[in-house]
Amino acid sequence: MNKGNNFNIEEAFNIACQNQKKNNFTKAKEIYIKIIKLQPKFIEAHNNLGLIFRAEGKVSDAIKCYEKILEIDPNLINANINLGIIFQKIGNNKKAINFYNKVIEVNPNFIMAQYNLGLVFSQLGENEKAIRCYKKVIEVDPNIIDAHNNLGLLYTDLGKYREAINCYIEALKYNNNHTKVKKNLINALTYYRPNKINPIIDIDNLLKNIFNEYKNKFQNQNLENFFRKSFKIIKKIQIDFNELEYFESQIFRRNSYNLNCSRHHQVFNKHNIIPKFCFKCFKIQIEPRNVIDLVKLFIIFDSFKFPNNNWRKCMIELRPEITGTYKGLIYCSSISEAEKISNKIHPILQKNLKYKISIKRGCSEFYKSFPNYKETNQRDSNFMNFDEKWTEIEKSFDKKHQKNYKKLRENLSGFSLSDFLIINHWLNYAKLINDTSYKNLSDDFFYSKFIIEKMSDQIAFRKKEFSC
Repeated sequence: MNKGNNFNIEEAFNIACQNQKKNNFTKAKEIYIKIIKLQPKFIEAHNNLGLIFRAEGKVSDAIKCYEKILEIDPNLINANINLGIIFQKIGNNKKAINFYNKVIEVNPNFIMAQYNLGLVFSQLGENEKAIRCYKKVIEVDPNIIDAHNNLGLLYTDLGKYREAINCYIEALKYNNNHTKVKKNLINALTYYRPNKINPIIDIDNLLKNIFNEYKNKFQNQNLENFFRKSFKIIKKIQIDFNELEYFESQIFRRNSYNLNCSRHHQVFNKHNIIPKFCFKCFKIQIEPRNVIDLVKLFIIFDSFKFPNNNWRKCMIELRPEITGTYKGLIYCSSISEAEKISNKIHPILQKNLKYKISIKRGCSEFYKSFPNYKETNQRDSNFMNFDEKWTEIEKSFDKKHQKNYKKLRENLSGFSLSDFLIINHWLNYAKLINDTSYKNLSDDFFYSKFIIEKMSDQIAFRKKEFSC
């Protein structure tokens, strides 16, 4: 036995471990520190002390413990992986990569290092490197569902939806109840129609086929028949949609050009400036009178031939304090384009639904800080132009934030499972605001916990908006 001044190191180490398990960190640390003074190369004591410091949020102290271990044995996997995790967590990706690579150098099949390295490369926008990491994880252990899922998400970001769908299908073979994978598969099916056998794909195809029977048949009875058949199909798969947590409430039809709205909102929220890109953004806003007219608008948006296959979406208004209930938006690159499209689409709208239409500028979120941004008439003295002083702010923002823009493909036309789930949210919304037109579509829809919770503090406001 190792002893120092009648101090039994092995026994002391066991006592420290017991205290650590009981979260009595103060006592455990005391003992580990004493052990290390007597036996500086006691690796397990350094490691456990590092674990305690990590649990206490004392990152610098934890790093010192693991670095001390590497002075003793540079190839020790545990110390390298722990340092990788710490540096990844605090955002020092360069050091995290170095430590994960050291682990992989010692053991190429060490799954945690490969998986975490994939996460880091993904965050840095180095998608091809991340893909190689996840492929290695799957090669070593195909049961790692998150590796399949993350690989699918990377292919999605690259616009490779066929490959992404294959990843999701493979993941579901190992765990058919993985909700994230199911959601990602449902989203991917709005871009690509695979020739694969899978319950979700089968349902998506059935919905598309039924929709083709009723496409451009706008009478209420036809829509009711379509949704009756759709709900009948969906009920056969016995999916708990609330457990699925499908939180989309807007149906998009996109072209392949990424508007990158999330980046623009980040710039606005952080610096309270409107990005330069947004000064070219105009939108046609169509406000259907009720949910059945919103569904009709969705059908029109799906089939109408827009000059540039413009981005468009149909939505229920859920943003706090933003007026309105049902909206359709068509995104344009100039006021003249918006006016031309508005004139062209007007006859079919007028024939099939009741609505209000207007041309607006950019995002409504900008209006509160910059009221003049609302003005769409370029000849008006209040018309707002981009402030060139903001250019440097945007450049600085982009330097600090990784540009990892997703590559998009055009949405498929027709009807998808995603569209169905979103319209189910719309029907819940309609019922909450006393829009009884939902009964002309279906009164047998699925309960949406998402909508109920989202609307909990704005039902009165939305009812008032609907009645206006």
